[in-house]
Amino acid sequence: MATMDVLSAKFLRSCLHPHAPFLPCPSLPSRRYRQPFSIYCRLSTSSPSSSSAATTSEGDANQDLSALLSDESTTAAPGAGSRTKRPNSGASSIPSGVRLENISKSYKGVTVLKDVSWEVQRGEKVGLVGVNGAGKTTQLRIIAGLEEPDGGNVVKAKENMKIAFLSQEFEVCASRTVREEFLSAFQEEMGVKTRLDQVQAALERATEDMDLMGRLLDELDLLQRQSQDVDLGMVDVKIQKLMPELGFVPEDADRLVASFSGGWKMRMSLGKILLQDPDLLLLDEPTNHVDLDTIEWLESYLKIQDVPMVIISHDRAFLDQCCTKIVETEFGVSKMYKGNYSEYVLAKAIWVETQRAAWEKQQKEIEHTRELISRLGAGASSGRASSEQKKLEKLEKEGLIEKPFQRKQLKIRFPERGRSGRTVLAINNLKFGFGDKDIVQQC
Repeated sequence: MATMDVLSAKFLRSCLHPHAPFLPCPSLPSRRYRQPFSIYCRLSTSSPSSSSAATTSEGDANQDLSALLSDESTTAAPGAGSRTKRPNSGASSIPSGVRLENISKSYKGVTVLKDVSWEVQRGEKVGLVGVNGAGKTTQLRIIAGLEEPDGGNVVKAKENMKIAFLSQEFEVCASRTVREEFLSAFQEEMGVKTRLDQVQAALERATEDMDLMGRLLDELDLLQRQSQDVDLGMVDVKIQKLMPELGFVPEDADRLVASFSGGWKMRMSLGKILLQDPDLLLLDEPTNHVDLDTIEWLESYLKIQDVPMVIISHDRAFLDQCCTKIVETEFGVSKMYKGNYSEYVLAKAIWVETQRAAWEKQQKEIEHTRELISRLGAGASSGRASSEQKKLEKLEKEGLIEKPFQRKQLKIRFPERGRSGRTVLAINNLKFGFGDKDIVQQC
């Protein structure tokens, strides 16, 4: 079995260290300099019989080590470890964010979206409003690429756009620590780190197979360049910077996710998608299952974010605080209003009144024209009657103003009843809270 003297072992160990510098080599300018293995490593070989005795076990071990090698490490040219960047096709007509153009969508013959067109750009926060079943979440899923529209176009600012989607149910793992939960946002980076650890461990076990060691060093070189491409060294820095912004203290990093309330889990979910540095942020009912303090924190936090944002929420005050535009979807058709929710309500009321007045005026004109045609019916005025009839037909075919629709407000009134002599519910000394925070005391 091959052995190395102390000098050779020290040199090899320095080369295998994860922070070992790259040594210049004229023949291999982008790889680690391997010539010292043949120059400085004085190997003494034992007899063939002793070497063959370990062939089977070493072969199995080397087969496991070979499984760590990617195809790229043996065939890639110098510099091949860089992340491929897809060029922007230049076909987009929006500088940032996303635009929906005449989107339609049906489910099992039922039309949900008929003609939806709107856009959101950097610095804008769009609130999607409409009754339940109007297709608000469907629009988010189409933007995120989770569903395909039946018709229309989704125009994105760039081809490889990073879109983050915070759904109604916050995606966290109760058995992880807070730090582990944030690390899960870096799947690509953690994948590179895992392989780096595996290859470095394999190198320490492959000191007697120079061919396998060379291939592992190629793989290590490739992975180190990939780690630079994905900015692996900044992962912990980003998490440490974000945690206090979300309200976490350093001691929370090692606490289990299960020990936090729904509001704090929402912060973790939001933090994970913000760590991905998205080009577009989609939020579906982010205030569900959270307390008032968390809602107020979320309002102030989102207001200072510059990333294009689309929000679905039934919390009108929340939309008032966050949104710069409101998109209403009604009967499958969208209409955009500038401003927050209160400004939308006012603008919608003005539009409804204006539309109703125009519709009523047109209806009166139509009725007047019909009466005129009826009076002129025959005789000398028949030519004028024919002209008026053609005008009426053209108006009814092309220029009818649609009557604005207003949903009736459902009013429920319970009749006055006297007090019952029976006890419906009794509460004594009730206490409830989350963690160290008491919500109800001695009720």
